[in-house]
Amino acid sequence: MIAFFFAVTVFRAYSQPIAHDEALSYEFFLDSGVYSLLRFDSTNHVLFTILAKPFVKFLGVTELTLRAASLIGAVGYLAFAWLLSRKLFGEGMLFLLSVALLCLNPQIMDFMAAARGYGLGLALLLAAIYVMVKSLDRGDFQPDDQGWQRDCATASILLALSLAANLTNLFPAAGLTLAFLAASLGNSLPDAKRMSGRTLRIFGRCFIVPGVFAGLFVMWPFLIQARPWQFYIGMQRASDALRDFFNSSFLYKWTDDVYSASLSAIPSPAGSWQLRLSDLGVYVIFPLLFFFVFLGLIFVSRSSTQSREREMARCRLLGVAAIACVLLAVVFRMLLHVKYPVSRTCLYFIPLFTLSTLLIGRELSFRFPRYHLKVLGLIIAAVVIFDYALSLNTKYFRYNAYDAISRQLYLSISNDALARGLTGVRVGGTWWYEPEINFYRRRYGATWMEPYDVEDRSYFWQSPSALPPAQYDYFVFTPASDPGLTGPGVKTIFHDQVTGATIVAKEK
Repeated sequence: MIAFFFAVTVFRAYSQPIAHDEALSYEFFLDSGVYSLLRFDSTNHVLFTILAKPFVKFLGVTELTLRAASLIGAVGYLAFAWLLSRKLFGEGMLFLLSVALLCLNPQIMDFMAAARGYGLGLALLLAAIYVMVKSLDRGDFQPDDQGWQRDCATASILLALSLAANLTNLFPAAGLTLAFLAASLGNSLPDAKRMSGRTLRIFGRCFIVPGVFAGLFVMWPFLIQARPWQFYIGMQRASDALRDFFNSSFLYKWTDDVYSASLSAIPSPAGSWQLRLSDLGVYVIFPLLFFFVFLGLIFVSRSSTQSREREMARCRLLGVAAIACVLLAVVFRMLLHVKYPVSRTCLYFIPLFTLSTLLIGRELSFRFPRYHLKVLGLIIAAVVIFDYALSLNTKYFRYNAYDAISRQLYLSISNDALARGLTGVRVGGTWWYEPEINFYRRRYGATWMEPYDVEDRSYFWQSPSALPPAQYDYFVFTPASDPGLTGPGVKTIFHDQVTGATIVAKEK
């Protein structure tokens, strides 16, 4: 199963057209000097950018080389999904379900291949959780134990690197830190003298200091450029964020996420089963999942026995971290007016809630050994896995699915220009496809073509060198940016029925 997941990821990295965000990452941070690697932008996933630079520098610019750093993250994610599931669940059915649920989620599958830092950040998060679980298996934190100190430092550095791969991992890093503190010092909490002294100092020195230094070593030139207004991606309402996340995971195959003028999802038609199911997910399924973890964690903690202490420490680690991430998102929204995350900026919820649900479900099953409860749990897991499996896709990334035609757009221009023997070709038009066409210009060494200009009346920014639409050799537009070019010297060489993207050529 792991081999299959990786094979699909490699195939996607090799074959899929470049997506808008991937092309922007290349254009902004990789297609210039090393000084651009640490230029601050909320879309710059620093660790990914640093790893990607040698691939495109020394192996050339292709879809695969741009995504090679993500494939490193995919190897790490798949490996630690296997290792962590094996450590938590042994060799039984839960082990198989855990690996499938962690790896088959369509959002996870997308970002294991996409040239972004999300998959790399998740791999580092899973690695940190694995180290934490291994530490907790020893019992409570022992300040003089070299193994404990080494594991704390390792987990701390992994969390810092996950943050360097993707800044949105701040929430799970903070949540896991709090949860690890509670789980590893759980039996020491009543001892106020012990907690206020040497144990806490050593824990902080081993767990906090290495991560802070590792994070600053990688990111301090990046972070000192940050300004509050640069963090703009997100949702205004919690229900919108939940709907985006639910649809992206569970309605991936059943709803469109493309082809609207705002580049966002087309709302499901009123009264459709997709909209009803989406409402069910937002107002029933997700709240039930949250309260299952929250109340289940309380119940199994109160009814824990000495023989299940190791299992309870694992439940506390993952359950508290999952709950803490939700609460942190709400607190940041209420106090700092930070927007709620969109689906791709909160992928950490997938492993945290998946693993905590399975762990708490196992503990409830241990305390209430009812056959029908086990069957119900198996059916729910099977339905989720079946829905995930139906969403397997090797044609495009759902959140940028309008880019499925980006390569066709470039090739249409290339074939027409080369057939006519044109040089010094000027291409302009919609901002939708500017980074993609410029990427393919570099990818195919198109010296006959000038850089693509943004000249789009529906967009707030134009290229400094932009010309009037009639002066371009080729003009790319969507219905919102149609320049109305007509006449005997203008011909349409490409038109996509779904997106409305069109290319017109001017005959010389």
